[in-house]
Amino acid sequence: MRIAIIGGAGRVGVSAAFHLLTERLCRQLVLIDIMEDLLKGEREDLLQCTSVIGRIDVLTSASAEACAGCDVVIIPAGSRRKPDQSRLDLIKINVGIIDSAIETIKRVNRDCIIFIVSNPVDVLTLRAYIRSGFHHTRVIGLGNVVDSVRFRSYLAEHFNWEPRDVTAFLCGEHGDSMVPIWSNASYAGIQFKNLTGVNVKQLEEVYQKTRKTGAEMIRLKGGASWAVGVAIAEVIRAIAFDQKRILPVSSVPMGAYGINEMTCISLPTIVGHSGIEGYADMKFTKEELDGLRQSAKIVAKTYQEVEKA
Repeated sequence: MRIAIIGGAGRVGVSAAFHLLTERLCRQLVLIDIMEDLLKGEREDLLQCTSVIGRIDVLTSASAEACAGCDVVIIPAGSRRKPDQSRLDLIKINVGIIDSAIETIKRVNRDCIIFIVSNPVDVLTLRAYIRSGFHHTRVIGLGNVVDSVRFRSYLAEHFNWEPRDVTAFLCGEHGDSMVPIWSNASYAGIQFKNLTGVNVKQLEEVYQKTRKTGAEMIRLKGGASWAVGVAIAEVIRAIAFDQKRILPVSSVPMGAYGINEMTCISLPTIVGHSGIEGYADMKFTKEELDGLRQSAKIVAKTYQEVEKA
């Protein structure tokens, strides 16, 4: 695969690039950023790994037009919220960045999959879908893949489990209204409710830690990077190898689970070579389904506010 990263010299862009290279998920990687010296430095640093990793072409450009011919265009580019900045003002800035990238993609590469990572990811994925005119299956947001990666890791740490044997999803909005899908959570195939030593209070504590960890990463180190890079690689792997993986990426539901609003949220989504290939036929509790529908409304309302601003 040939993959482009718009914002390739940023914290998340570099982390994503590193994971894509070390896991050999592409044959050519195009890093795009206006910070040309920084971009050159990151390219050289990554190139120096290829004697161990194996040959992968790493290209750089200051122009988004370099995404021409790429199978997937990843967009982590965006501004972080400043202390005196309102959430709506931040969204407006990042909408402008996304709009510019989408206009270029439409001009030079109408066959790619657009993969939004910038926050607020659900609103920006919806914006990319509307502005691009692409089929909804080819506009994907990272959504709650990263939250679910964190969630499983924290659950494993808390209960001293093997992390790779934990199955647990966070769906809905990538934000305050995200929904833990407890009804389908399990360890080594055993549902949480059937595991001794696991109780509701402990699970809620882990969920709350996961819910707050994005803000905590900003406080501690300026923002997350490695777990986000791993989550991006999970999605790219599913596309590259047509894995039909169930991943909680953000997308326009198109009526899935009875959600008909023009919105984007994370649902248990089948991800393969074509992008979004459907949704898992998963049974939710009434409380979980109500939470997902509420998340859908929140994202739709936020997008409407952006449109009016």
